[in-house]
Amino acid sequence: MKNIHLLSILCSLIFLSCNSKQKNISVEEHLMEVNDWHEKQMVSLRSETGWLNLIGLYWLKEGLNSFGSGHQVDLKLESDQFPEEIGQFELIEGKVFFTPSQKGITSNSGEIMDRVLIFDSENGIAEALSFRSLHWAIIKRSDAYGLRLRDFEAEAVKKFEGVERFPVNLEWRIIADFVPYSPPKDIMITNVIGQTTPNPSPGYLQFEVGGKTYKIDALGSEEDEELFLIFADATSGGETYGGGRYMYVKKADASGKIILDFNKAYNPPCVYTPHATCPLPPRQNILDLAITAGHKNFGDH
Repeated sequence: MKNIHLLSILCSLIFLSCNSKQKNISVEEHLMEVNDWHEKQMVSLRSETGWLNLIGLYWLKEGLNSFGSGHQVDLKLESDQFPEEIGQFELIEGKVFFTPSQKGITSNSGEIMDRVLIFDSENGIAEALSFRSLHWAIIKRSDAYGLRLRDFEAEAVKKFEGVERFPVNLEWRIIADFVPYSPPKDIMITNVIGQTTPNPSPGYLQFEVGGKTYKIDALGSEEDEELFLIFADATSGGETYGGGRYMYVKKADASGKIILDFNKAYNPPCVYTPHATCPLPPRQNILDLAITAGHKNFGDH
């Protein structure tokens, strides 16, 4: 009986070891989980806050910046469906004001009739405005201020049929070790417009594929519920976007383990619009590994 009991324990340990990579999830359960995640991604892309309706990103100069479809404006909207001048943005030492040139421009507070402060990062002011199907807000990237413009009736949304992806594969759901940096350190991240900024990194994920060990530096602060990963691999520039892919993962459990499911790797916004400021993977996150899981490239990128 004692030998049988020991054999039972041994078999259980072998089973757990063999399945620790998938953390005891079935193929069917995993497929449902990833498909649900994918559908939510598609809904998000089509939504009003998604990337498909982003039609412009204009960088403001200090002082007045006229905006509209006319040839003489500073920020030209490439559409003759809108007035030649919609309004003026005024950048003054980190504050952005807007003065309407048309009726019907609104904010959450109602119609904008006169010059109004719409952005002041120091005081937490970030007001979004709308005009017909247009919707815009001010963003700050390093020391630059930009006008991010959306069209809720954009053709890209109407024509969107989804993103191709690799077949869902449980083998790409890996249990990784989280190795903390003590203390956490900053990692320099460069975006597609050439700006480089420090980003906090609490540590890195270490995992094995095919008997080889790989590492990915994670981004995130102590208050974040998830860690953000920016990585490229041997599929980048071919089956997947050349600027890498993104992932969010839950923070490590008490044993220091993290579920790293590459089936949930997704494209940066720059895949869907030229008007985004996507961060690129740092050199150490460019992997000598073909990760044939997650979203494939989209369009002509």
